[in-house]
Amino acid sequence: MIEILKPGFLLHHALYGSLVMGFVCPLVGVYFLLRRLVFWGVALPQVSAAGIAFAFLLQGLGVHWLAGGEADERHLAIIASFVFTGAAILILAALERRGHGVSEGHLGALYALAGASSVLFVAWNAAGETEIMGLLKGEIISLSERDFHAMLNASAVIAACLFLFQKEFLLVSYDRDMAVTLGRRVAAWENLLYLLVGLTISLGVMTVGPLVVFGFLAVPPMAALPWARGMGSFSLLASLCGGASAFLGFYLSYVYDLPLGPVIVCAACAMMILSRGLSALARKA
Repeated sequence: MIEILKPGFLLHHALYGSLVMGFVCPLVGVYFLLRRLVFWGVALPQVSAAGIAFAFLLQGLGVHWLAGGEADERHLAIIASFVFTGAAILILAALERRGHGVSEGHLGALYALAGASSVLFVAWNAAGETEIMGLLKGEIISLSERDFHAMLNASAVIAACLFLFQKEFLLVSYDRDMAVTLGRRVAAWENLLYLLVGLTISLGVMTVGPLVVFGFLAVPPMAALPWARGMGSFSLLASLCGGASAFLGFYLSYVYDLPLGPVIVCAACAMMILSRGLSALARKA
């Protein structure tokens, strides 16, 4: 275990990238759980992956603006990922606000469309097929030093906003009518929350893939819920559980030479089962 913590560890970007996503994604996931929007967490990472695949499609069609080298291609991919994710969030949010609701069937159709589109988009660019397939399997990609630090900075800003504006986000998420009555700028706070959700999912999918992002969005908040005594402790416990799952998953993957993404998700699920079991024992005691 000491080896993977050394500064010169070859896979330190993969380790620290998965840790950061493990800490940050559950902070968004708690709102999905509170608003009963867990299935958004299934569909949106897949939509984000479709955006990345669309960037490869553009390259296959000969569109090379913003895509001169590997770093520029990555920037184009994250822009496309954020645009796709943001558009999907705006459509889903508009349906929610108009009272139409978003049925599980609609989210299932969105997931299927995004998954199929991802495969078809990369079919136009053989060079991108290996990378996008690896991403869909949860294989963490390599990042340049500059992109890695940019990802760290963006994640720090997202986490700070989610903690600083926690009361406002909780109010508009849990009781929108009361927020309107209290004179809060509901639309502005909701749009900021959706912006943070879109950024988190886009960064997460680019770093750890849609499978791991969904795992981080859904499982750590469920593990933390029985022990939460307020929104602050709920967010903190979920974030710590996500970070611990990422570290344990990376360690097991490295030691036993297993695919990283699925191991991280399984580690998170094991923590959830342990948490729920201990919670049940505590209630009986």
